[in-house]
Amino acid sequence: MSSKINTQIVPHPCPHLAEFRRTSSKPFRALHACLRIKPPGGRAALRRDPDEVPSCAACGLSAPSRLYSCMTCAAVSCHSPAAGSSSHAAAHAASMPHGHQIAVDVDRAELFCCACRDQVYDRDFDAAVVIAQTAASTLGGAGSPAIPPPQPENLRKRRRVDYRPWAPDLRERATIATCSGPIAGAGDNSSPDLPWGLRGLNNLGNTCFMNSVLQALLHTPPLRNYFLSDRHNRYFCQRKSNAGDGVGSNGPKRRGGNSGGSNGTNNARVCLACDMDAMFSAAFSGDRVPYSPAKFLYSWWQHAANLASYEQQDAHEFFISMLDGIHEKVEKDRRKLDSEGSGDCCIAHRVFSGILRSDVMCMACGFTSTTYDPCIDISLDLEPNQVGSTKKAAATSNHSCNGESDLMSSSQNCGTSTLVGCLERFTRAERLGSDQKFFCQQCQVRQETLKQMSIRKLPLVSCFHIKRFEHSSTRKMSRKVDRYLQFPFSLDMAPYLSSSILRSRFGNRIFPFDGDEPDAPNDMSSEFELFAVVTHSGKLDAGHYVTYLRLSNQWYKCDDAWITRVDENIVRAAQGYMMFYVQKMLYYKATDKQVAL
Repeated sequence: MSSKINTQIVPHPCPHLAEFRRTSSKPFRALHACLRIKPPGGRAALRRDPDEVPSCAACGLSAPSRLYSCMTCAAVSCHSPAAGSSSHAAAHAASMPHGHQIAVDVDRAELFCCACRDQVYDRDFDAAVVIAQTAASTLGGAGSPAIPPPQPENLRKRRRVDYRPWAPDLRERATIATCSGPIAGAGDNSSPDLPWGLRGLNNLGNTCFMNSVLQALLHTPPLRNYFLSDRHNRYFCQRKSNAGDGVGSNGPKRRGGNSGGSNGTNNARVCLACDMDAMFSAAFSGDRVPYSPAKFLYSWWQHAANLASYEQQDAHEFFISMLDGIHEKVEKDRRKLDSEGSGDCCIAHRVFSGILRSDVMCMACGFTSTTYDPCIDISLDLEPNQVGSTKKAAATSNHSCNGESDLMSSSQNCGTSTLVGCLERFTRAERLGSDQKFFCQQCQVRQETLKQMSIRKLPLVSCFHIKRFEHSSTRKMSRKVDRYLQFPFSLDMAPYLSSSILRSRFGNRIFPFDGDEPDAPNDMSSEFELFAVVTHSGKLDAGHYVTYLRLSNQWYKCDDAWITRVDENIVRAAQGYMMFYVQKMLYYKATDKQVAL
């Protein structure tokens, strides 16, 4: 018997289980110590000697019936679900006083009521099983490697909207003829072999960090489509800003948006989206002469005054600051303070925003605290040398490996890491130390916990930042990690989704907090494709940023003003610092609310 609550099937409570819980004090709290995890797949079973073959205490048979161990006296009895078959488990429960009706499956670690002759559900029992499974997958058994998690199931097929090609009617053709001009082709200048929109950017004085990120953003497909379709018109935005400041709409217009000159323009009128619109217009104009993004640099300086200098800056810091500037401008204009988490507040978040899930589980009772945080990129630690180490050990390993980094070449700096391994390490459950005990709301005391990160919502474009710069506050020094990182050109993010990790962790078990995890109706396609790699070469204080772009299945190296075609092996050998992946297939919503920046 069962009922449906919040679209989930929940069994009716068993009266014998309720009686068992009333008469026993914390009956399942120490059960996880009596369980063993059997590879492959991490199935839980009762712990016993390897050579021991369990059998029914009444008939001595070990097959084909299921065997159940009494939770009160540990007697093993058989039970067959076939109609008319005898059940020594039921006979044992009938001959014993209250409390002997509840048993556990010897091979499957599933709770069973011998009186009802049916499986029963108890959250504390399943929490004990999960603790054993998670601890085994995290630490592994004695002398044995950790059990790898099972492969995630395929995501449920989502509703698709058929793509309909568009052709202009007579009125639209007239509008196009009078209000637009032809776009220059790729062969109009000195580099006919370069694809459309690929244009070098002049270095304005240690601005390779900015040029490298701008090249990646100029060829980010959703961002490119947004600006080239005139979703943000810099001239209209400027007139609206001038009207809000009391400046007449007939005032002087300047191509390129806000110039940031000495005409009284203040910081409130700085719009990085307008400067991005000017950048896209310049890059896709067909002109091959290297472009100088001086206006954009000046506007960014006004937004991030603490970084306004001609010193070399961090490319990842610039990426975060620039997207924050676009978001901040829209937030001031529209007052959408509660839209950031949904990813619909501005074009920056609609393209790059995702949601991370953090689960902190009490090791004593299994209580889980879940939090969600928006993110526009994922920062990953490089893998340690020893496989299976915890994150804390990994940080120590990285620190010790780079102790003599000044004396070591890049090829000798602590081996090789992989992006897939970094993602697995990021989403792997880790046991927090005794100094990081979590206050359990159920136990009402601080307990040791397991923490696991996962991705609740995938963005359209996933940006992965590799932590190559280490800063030690105790030694008051910084260093760069030159370890080589292998990254795939195609990446499946399904194993790192919250829905996949929950299925791997709990299987088909029902948990009260699973209701907030629908089967990913808002998750997009999990297949991603690499289109841009920002690399860093040299040392921490004297390095250089270069971007590799994939356009029309051909890789190009963007080194400030110089654009050259390169082989994909050159890209694979590069020292990746930021990787940009775009979804291979974009799913259209059935009803899409038009939101203009």
